[in-house]
Amino acid sequence: MLFRRLFLCALFVGLLTGLFDSVVQRWQVVPLILAAEVFEESAAPAAAEHAHADGAAHSHAAEAWEPEKGLERTNYTVLANVLNAMGAALLLMPLLAFWNRQRAGQPLALHKGYGASVRYGLAWGAAGWVCLFALPALGLAPELPGMQAAALQARQIWWSLTVACGAGGLALLCLVKAKWRVLGVGLLVLPFAIGAPQHAGSPFAGMAADVALQMQQLHAQFVIASAVASALQWLLLGTLSALAVARWLSPLLNPVAAATRLEGTAS
Repeated sequence: MLFRRLFLCALFVGLLTGLFDSVVQRWQVVPLILAAEVFEESAAPAAAEHAHADGAAHSHAAEAWEPEKGLERTNYTVLANVLNAMGAALLLMPLLAFWNRQRAGQPLALHKGYGASVRYGLAWGAAGWVCLFALPALGLAPELPGMQAAALQARQIWWSLTVACGAGGLALLCLVKAKWRVLGVGLLVLPFAIGAPQHAGSPFAGMAADVALQMQQLHAQFVIASAVASALQWLLLGTLSALAVARWLSPLLNPVAAATRLEGTAS
């Protein structure tokens, strides 16, 4: 019963958050990506063909599949956003429920009102944004199409380390006794002491000077737009997850307290 309700809540929260995130991206992020793709295509060679001594020409290009621009691409983006939000909700809601039970001992919404759940949800959403976007972005800023970057595997390893250290560091800073909080600071600093993998040359190598300048301006806007969109997504996800936990999950974890509070409210 509990797992079924958790799964249904995650589907509902993920659907709302993913749709909201898609709207924000379409308004704030996607235009910058499309503009960068125009510069990327203009900087690419006019053709991938070359001529041999006998005059014959052929192409070595083996393009990977990608959705067609327009409605198909938009649909895949929305689907990815919804699935990503559902997965995040499946992770966030059990943590919220456990924390709620440990700190409050009973459903927060039943004895403090839903405003308390919203505050806790915003705090947890902000923590998720810091761990999964803000900290990694300090070392590896979001990239536009056409930009050169370090090896993918090295970036993935550093990103995973930063997320893990961010989650552990925030947990130690916020949830344990003061004498252990210095370890949290150490975890937050560790990925940056190691250093994020960086591309050796310019991220706009191979582009004309005027194109590179415009790409730099686009990238600065893209970093800010991505940060805002991600923050809004996580704040909404945290809020909806906290409300779902307070309304539908906490009563199952502590049915006696829930019944008592409801009876007191009714009387």
